[in-house]
Amino acid sequence: MENIRINGLDFIPIASGSSWLGSDRGGWIYASQRPRYEVRLPSFYILKDPLTRGQVAKLLGESETPEHANEPMTGLTINEIESLQATIQTALDSKNEKQNLEARLPSFPEWNHAFSNIHLEPGFVEILCDAAATSHRGGMMDGRPRPRETDGPLQHHRLAVEMHPRKTGTHATSNIPVDRPLPNTVLRFVLSPHREEPARRVPMSADVLGNLRTEIIWTTILGIIPSFLIPVIRGFGSYAIDGWANLLFGGLVAGFVTGAIWRPRRPSIPYEDGVQESDGLLANVSQ
Repeated sequence: MENIRINGLDFIPIASGSSWLGSDRGGWIYASQRPRYEVRLPSFYILKDPLTRGQVAKLLGESETPEHANEPMTGLTINEIESLQATIQTALDSKNEKQNLEARLPSFPEWNHAFSNIHLEPGFVEILCDAAATSHRGGMMDGRPRPRETDGPLQHHRLAVEMHPRKTGTHATSNIPVDRPLPNTVLRFVLSPHREEPARRVPMSADVLGNLRTEIIWTTILGIIPSFLIPVIRGFGSYAIDGWANLLFGGLVAGFVTGAIWRPRRPSIPYEDGVQESDGLLANVSQ
């Protein structure tokens, strides 16, 4: 695969492959990162660096070179991004042999798959194409962007990758508004194949009974039992009977605290266990 050059932008090729997203950690502080699931991506193209001021000016047809032309372009809103996307798509469509590609912001699976080949400075926030979501449930397992499926408070938000202010290569995902300019927000585009087949997605529902059973067991082992054993071991066995209500409450609190940090790892979801959109998102999976 060779680079594709569109309006002065060099898109580098990324080979097809499989990768895993999310976390299988059981603590509830990791709930937004669950479930861990497999993504299988086709080959695509991506900009190595975020768009610069000079590149944006050229895409907009400006004749004068802006100041600090080589600096990343920051603070673009979704309307401005869509205008740039349309310009690139028009130029792409003129290349007859590339008709099956679409120009857009990368999805998080694409960004993650290409991570070792792209560049992003510490302290910047990169806007992605995926709609905002509270967890990986319903995530796309073929790399296509997650569509907007809500009209609530997150409808004007997009998923973003936030780089650590000092540590190169350390990042986290977040949901940010894209209907107004924000400082340090940058973007890059991908040229990705159209997906015509129904999407394969992470199941939406969790194994609620299984998760509840696990929580009861570990709250009992790590919280309630030690709460009653401690006064017995210290020679206050009568308090284990007289003060059972206080000890039970203390055990539940201890169990809740341990549940925030640790619980057994949850199962990961291989690609084959995903749900086709045409079948609905009804299958359960322990999350």
